[in-house]
Amino acid sequence: MNKLHKTSLFFLFLSLTLVSGCWDNSEVNEIAVELGWGIDKAPNKGVKISAQAIIPAGIGGGQNGKNGGGKDMPFFVVSGEGMNTLDAVQQMQTKLSRLVFRGHRRVIVIGESMARQGVKDVFDTYTRDPNLKLRTDIFIVMGGTANEFLKTSYPLENIAALGVLGEYDQIGTPVEMGLLNFLHAATSEGASPAVPAVAIGMDSKTENQPNRNTSSNPEGFRIIGTAVFNKDLKLVGFLNMEEGRAIRWVTGDLNKLTVPATIPDEEGNVSMVLFKLHSNIQPTVQNGKLKFLVTLTANGVIRENNTRLDLTRTTNISLVQNVLDKHIEETVSRTISKVQEEYGTDIFGFSDTIKRKNLALWRSLKNDWEKEFREAEVSVKANITVRRIGVTGPALQLKPDEVIK
Repeated sequence: MNKLHKTSLFFLFLSLTLVSGCWDNSEVNEIAVELGWGIDKAPNKGVKISAQAIIPAGIGGGQNGKNGGGKDMPFFVVSGEGMNTLDAVQQMQTKLSRLVFRGHRRVIVIGESMARQGVKDVFDTYTRDPNLKLRTDIFIVMGGTANEFLKTSYPLENIAALGVLGEYDQIGTPVEMGLLNFLHAATSEGASPAVPAVAIGMDSKTENQPNRNTSSNPEGFRIIGTAVFNKDLKLVGFLNMEEGRAIRWVTGDLNKLTVPATIPDEEGNVSMVLFKLHSNIQPTVQNGKLKFLVTLTANGVIRENNTRLDLTRTTNISLVQNVLDKHIEETVSRTISKVQEEYGTDIFGFSDTIKRKNLALWRSLKNDWEKEFREAEVSVKANITVRRIGVTGPALQLKPDEVIK
């Protein structure tokens, strides 16, 4: 009976697949599948929409020995301009023999100029259309446009837009949650969005001028930091990579992190790979002053020990843990203070924490939340636990009399 049931389900699935056909009654050879989507500023406060669409014949392990970095790339970029997104898409469609299918979109990139102008008026269609995926990531192109980004080749991926997702995953952040997080912050009464920023080109020499590339046709791109938005959904500034990681740890959006730190009096340093990162935010009011205690916890493995310490000794482990705790506390505190002083926008979700834990308190603060956020006193407490030290205690290159027991 069980085998008969499975067989029936198989034929039911097969029949539905054959009968239903493709999305929106369109055949596969009648649609242009896009994976990357770009939003740029256009004249007269309009919008320029770009799509990175797959060339079906170019997919299949890199034809002619080519991959995303080759001349015959398996994608092309088409764009259109209009007063809003759908008007621009309509203009774009006149350049295509196939209907653009947006159901497989993986990445949305926004040019810096568009982000600074504000994106409040361009996101309605992304929530109204039931065929669009909300599990999509958003990136801001620092010093460039979305159209330029989508035209950039990437050496390791056939489809260049997917390369930035891989880079984002490598820095320990859950992918395909960017749009959901953005919309959640945008609709919150107090919180504001923070979006990863990318720069075109892999040359770190362009760190201070990300759009200044030595090549007229740069290859690749890199995660360069975090873009900070205000409640009007306008870009107000950027944070560097270390500060961006600090934000994601506080907000609970970080899976892994490598922390290097110098050990005082040892003339050396250690590096620890952290996992199981957690964050707890506790709001209080003391003597009329709003305060937050941010507690950060993680387990970790010491992967590099450039000191004389023998890490098989518990006293030395405690020393390393204390140094790492202090380093993390200083980094996160410095980042929070910078955001409070320079931008005054709650990208940490402190307001949402107050609403969950003390609704009456939030009601008394929400009408002047930007001022309250700027003036809030934030304390950071880190508690790191070393779970493993690797296969050796002291560094192998040290002589026995050089090791600190």
